Amino acid sequence: MTSQEARTIAAAHLSEKRMYHSDCVAKCAVELANRNGADPEKAEIAGLLHDIMKEEPDDVLLKTLEGSAIMQDNCFGGCKPIWHSFAGAVYACKAFHLTDDLCDAIYYHTCGHADMTPLEECIFLADYISDDRTFPGSSEVREIAKSDIKLAIFTALKNMILHLVEQGRVVMPLSLEAYNYYASLASMNKD
Repeated sequence: MTSQEARTIAAAHLSEKRMYHSDCVAKCAVELANRNGADPEKAEIAGLLHDIMKEEPDDVLLKTLEGSAIMQDNCFGGCKPIWHSFAGAVYACKAFHLTDDLCDAIYYHTCGHADMTPLEECIFLADYISDDRTFPGSSEVREIAKSDIKLAIFTALKNMILHLVEQGRVVMPLSLEAYNYYASLASMNKD
């Protein structure tokens, strides 16, 4: 799949607002990939497709995920806002025969996981710091990402988890595992 094919597919599935976000994520992902050893073409494709199921209703997301291991996670039901990432990966990979690394980058773009690949790191972080993101902490993480992607990921995860806890919402175990992994890297760099 080429970037142009991914853009055409994404535009057919997304509203103008969501497509703008996907374009911003793709642009940011390419910049991160160029600085951090990931494939920029794959970063652009994953960035364009990462939210392909974002605007689908819950019943469509659940049907897409039928039989998926993520549905067995005890926290899954409490994490509706991120179902689209798992369903998007399943859908895009089946429908468009994407490579495993692209599927994984889409799958983990909302929650992360411990020891992400460079491509997964780029998509996770690009979704958090793309130019259209203006929520508290996004500009700080954007600055950190210019020099240290792992510290930026740690900071993004910390901000995300604190926000979820303050809201009394569920935190996926994958995010906690990611936080602990990237926190250990950040603490090793302090010593």
